[in-house]
Amino acid sequence: MLNAKTIVETTPSRLGPGFNASAVILPVYVPTEKLTEAAACDWIANALVGQSIQYHEGFLMMDRSDTASELPAKERHRLHLVARRMWIACELGLVHLLSRKVGTCHYQYVAVRSASSLTPPEIRTRLRRVGPRSPARSNSAH
Repeated sequence: MLNAKTIVETTPSRLGPGFNASAVILPVYVPTEKLTEAAACDWIANALVGQSIQYHEGFLMMDRSDTASELPAKERHRLHLVARRMWIACELGLVHLLSRKVGTCHYQYVAVRSASSLTPPEIRTRLRRVGPRSPARSNSAH
């Protein structure tokens, strides 16, 4: 590769201000039950900087697919909601999303809490406010 450059230096300092780079990075928390969208929002609001959670293990792109996934529709829907909410949290600067290859087409998807000056209630409000809303019913005639 010609003129290869490091795009992002992966160090603990990338977690944001307030993160103690000399602190030990905690192991990834793996929930005993499958994560729901509401539980993901609660975890993000309450987690400390540097804490991490596994929100999926498998192959996210395939597992969310209507045609390629072997998961039941209800499980695909749950997974889609969680993955979308984690993406929104990443866009809001609340988490960093990482994936670690476990095997062929098998990954561990992890969210790492980043620094934020928001309080837990403010985080929950912002996370739940952002994103597509269900269409409102209209009773008016056109």
